[in-house]
Amino acid sequence: MVLDMSLFMRTSVCCVVLFSAISCLDLWDIGDTDLVRSYALDSTHTNKDVASKLCRAGRHATVLYGVFSTAEKVIFRNATRQQVQCHLNNNVHSTVFVVGAPRTEREYSILQKEAAMYGDIFTLSCKENMNEGKTYTYFKEALEQFPCFDFYAKVDDDTAFAPDKLSSLVQSVSRSTPVIIGRYQAFPTIDDPLFWISLYLNHGLRDMSWASHIRNFTHGQLYILNTGAITRWIGLKPTQLYGNEDMRTTYYMKLIGAEVINVHTVFHDHIDSHLRTPLRAPITNASLAVHRCKTIQVLLNAFASLCHI
Repeated sequence: MVLDMSLFMRTSVCCVVLFSAISCLDLWDIGDTDLVRSYALDSTHTNKDVASKLCRAGRHATVLYGVFSTAEKVIFRNATRQQVQCHLNNNVHSTVFVVGAPRTEREYSILQKEAAMYGDIFTLSCKENMNEGKTYTYFKEALEQFPCFDFYAKVDDDTAFAPDKLSSLVQSVSRSTPVIIGRYQAFPTIDDPLFWISLYLNHGLRDMSWASHIRNFTHGQLYILNTGAITRWIGLKPTQLYGNEDMRTTYYMKLIGAEVINVHTVFHDHIDSHLRTPLRAPITNASLAVHRCKTIQVLLNAFASLCHI
């Protein structure tokens, strides 16, 4: 896409992008690489314990809900675990907390303690990251390590959701023909030069032209892929995974020809979200997922409303 910018603007953007890229590389090297590898390797044993619990002999379940988290977000994980009225774990579905490989001894200690106590920590083989492939790694490794599910959901940790209702929603959906389920709508800023400037600032000097093919995308608060979609995605052997995670997922779902099941407004932002987006709405009987619950109390209240309505 050609942007109508002056030479001065282009030069300024390039300078800032270069600085941003260098800064990101410096930040990315934080933590001892050998330590990360060691923790990641050790975490595979923890994942095996989770797998034996979730996919115990003879069990076949419908949905695995993977709540994206980071090591330090202990309070948010505990708040979600407390929602017993929401039936986060039953014979139909299960919930795990998805984290990247710990980078420090403190992170490792936090996650190992929770894994031993709750048995719901799923540690990926990649470093903890945002917009560097965590979503793809989750879907790939979840299917490989927990193969007893038909559907796999990616859930933001500031999203309250109703697993019983969601699991019922997918019951009639194909398991094999590639499908993505989520809130799908037009991308309002794709033709805005400022959007592209922001995109390059956030992702350095790497090629972002792939994003120009996305006219509609699936919002990231919660979406669900079936085994057919994940298998086809893995089959592409993707090597370019950087960029906004949810745009990347949409991009690859388009490449494999996945059917989009649009849930429309039953997935929405919290009405009190500080971001005044068109996605904000009050919780109703129809609500299935509520995003941007940025405080513990808001998250607890949203869960209570969703699972009691």
